[in-house]
Amino acid sequence: MVECICSFGEETMENTVKEEFELPMPAGLLLPHRAPMLLVDSLQECNSERAVVLARLPEKGIFFAGDQFLPEFFVELIAQAAALQNGFIALSAGKPLHDGMLVGLEDFSLNKNGHGGERLRVVVEKTFEFGAISFLKGEVFSNEDLLATGNLKVWEDLKKP
Repeated sequence: MVECICSFGEETMENTVKEEFELPMPAGLLLPHRAPMLLVDSLQECNSERAVVLARLPEKGIFFAGDQFLPEFFVELIAQAAALQNGFIALSAGKPLHDGMLVGLEDFSLNKNGHGGERLRVVVEKTFEFGAISFLKGEVFSNEDLLATGNLKVWEDLKKP
């Protein structure tokens, strides 16, 4: 069950959302992406501050340069994890899913490259939210090895119904 806390001036009202959605949830239910651009598999854990997503490194595809994954692959993993988090929160609150996009990247570091077939865990934590813009920290792990980390700024089109 997802809890929604709404603020009205100085008063705060806490509601428990009527809909209950089970996790894990397949990524394809929340994202418009399809292969080869759907890079994440499922949303495992989610609340308004943090989400955990699973993915698998592909054996081949558009994100390779020689035998290495391009850094952009890991950036996109984090961005898709953030989109899953936003989508799940919206769905759980009975709100429509919104389009969004990555609009900024800071302090990105690719510590280690992965190998095709490896199972990945992507963790995103919202650090700040202002209207349609969210700032988040993302980390990509293979087992306990930190492969990549970065701070993303994402925009969500809240004007669309």
